[in-house]
Amino acid sequence: MKVSARDADARVRTPDPAIKAYLIYGPDRGLAHERAGTLVKSILPDPDDPFALTLLTEEDLKSDPAALADAMVAMSLTGGQRLVRVRLSGETGGGPVADVISEIESGSLAPQTVLVVESGDLTPRGKLRKAFEPAKKALSIACYADDARSLGNLAEDLLKDEGLSIASDARMLWLPRLEGDRALARGEIDKLILYKGLRGQRAEGDDTVTLEDVEAIAADQGEAQMDAVIEPALLGRLAEADKAYVRSVSAGGSPVAILRALQRRLDQIGVVQGSGGDDAALARSGAPRFGPQADAFKRQVSLWRGRRLDHARQLAFQAERDVKRSGSPAEALVSELLIRLARGAAQASR
Repeated sequence: MKVSARDADARVRTPDPAIKAYLIYGPDRGLAHERAGTLVKSILPDPDDPFALTLLTEEDLKSDPAALADAMVAMSLTGGQRLVRVRLSGETGGGPVADVISEIESGSLAPQTVLVVESGDLTPRGKLRKAFEPAKKALSIACYADDARSLGNLAEDLLKDEGLSIASDARMLWLPRLEGDRALARGEIDKLILYKGLRGQRAEGDDTVTLEDVEAIAADQGEAQMDAVIEPALLGRLAEADKAYVRSVSAGGSPVAILRALQRRLDQIGVVQGSGGDDAALARSGAPRFGPQADAFKRQVSLWRGRRLDHARQLAFQAERDVKRSGSPAEALVSELLIRLARGAAQASR
């Protein structure tokens, strides 16, 4: 069954026990990831219990197509509800998922385990949507970019939780900057809340987000915006990188500044590899060593090595030469470079 956009959040917050499989997909990967996480927490009393939750990737399904079916019939060692969460980038790995949905619908598989599949954008003719949408025991939830109204509601709810409100002029300036990806938007909202201070940390009466607060936060976002472009490009997430690039340039960001930041990142990757690739090498390069940023950087290091890294550096150098030529369109040249690198990373990760 397909779920309407209006009902999607309610469905993941209060799941129907009769539904045994969920497909949460769409171009807004941040929103898909957030809804999948909410659903897991709604179903499992302890989402961190390794005996209750099995995580599978498309690489797992490619190397062992039977892994999903085996996980679906496995019993929890501690008893209680089990859940299998599968993360895909698209249709790759969708065959085993479609087979499991067919078995659930026919009654040949009656698992106590719930299946949650998280994916990027999918076409209506693809095997995943064709398996989920007609099914009576499965739900398909599409995740598209938030509009100004839904972003406004999200921001106001999160601000309200910390006893904050936002002035109308600040709201008008700030909300358009959040459009694009739910994860990025939530990160910007959290950043603003931390800037103002959590409930009980602020001075008395300082409970309204002002235009000055929004502008102060915006002044510190240049590096974060560039990283939002560079990271997905070097990890092969083409659509995400392109969206972030357009968003950055539309907000006044410099294509040349993005190019220079990309060159610094490639040099940083080279330093890490040339120094042995261990934690000491990460420290010497100035790369992040902990948290999601460190994990993303390590994936970049694993993808860009040897001749591939050398070629990327050459492309970046050539792009800078072309940009410096009279009349060369910097925005288009940098965009083309990011596309080439994202495609290269996507091929390398297969």
